[in-house]
Amino acid sequence: MDGVVSNSQQKVIQLIRIRAPMRYTDAFELQRVHGAELEACDEPIAKLMILQHNPVFTLGRRTDASHMPISEDDLVARTGAEVVKTDRAGSVTYHAPGQVTAYLLLNLQMWNLNLHRHLEMLEECGITALKKFGADGHRVPGMTGVWCRTTSNGVEEDKKICAIGVSARRWVTYHGLSLNVDMDLRPFSEVVACGLAGKGVTSLAEILGRNVDITDAENAVVAAFAEVYGANVEIGMV
Repeated sequence: MDGVVSNSQQKVIQLIRIRAPMRYTDAFELQRVHGAELEACDEPIAKLMILQHNPVFTLGRRTDASHMPISEDDLVARTGAEVVKTDRAGSVTYHAPGQVTAYLLLNLQMWNLNLHRHLEMLEECGITALKKFGADGHRVPGMTGVWCRTTSNGVEEDKKICAIGVSARRWVTYHGLSLNVDMDLRPFSEVVACGLAGKGVTSLAEILGRNVDITDAENAVVAAFAEVYGANVEIGMV
């Protein structure tokens, strides 16, 4: 892709911080509103939505029947969470309070990026945010997301701490990452999370062995986006 951003153009991330847990469908509609603005934008401006979701299982485009061991109705009955089909890449995952979800909407052309590089940068944001708490996140070859090395009963294994999935429409990216901070992880066991059989999930609180303030985690995520994408963060409007 030819370069579009000139040296004189300052990259800006407009921060939209939503305080109360939000239904997934409401957040998706809000993404669409802001994404439509960016389709016609001729500057390197991005919208970063930081929020927590009400309990919900989201089914990405690669969700297979084998990733859902029980029916959607049974999943709702067992967990109390909604089940929503979505247009992002990837398989099924779970969102709930105690997890920081960050949706970064940007025009790939204006930021001189392709979708693959955008995914790599989202992973780097997760790794950078974890470092701010002294936690070591890393990539696993062939798998999208961020992982942490854990030890249980003398057995070491990688567990996923940050899920990533995106889509794009008219060069504008949607969705982003979800970082497990301090949440109940048990609902993940009801599905094959991210379609990765035999792979567990973890949280920052579990890694650190202590409670983690969600606002501190949100601030770390915002700072990571500014650092990785080389942008100034401004307060945006909902």
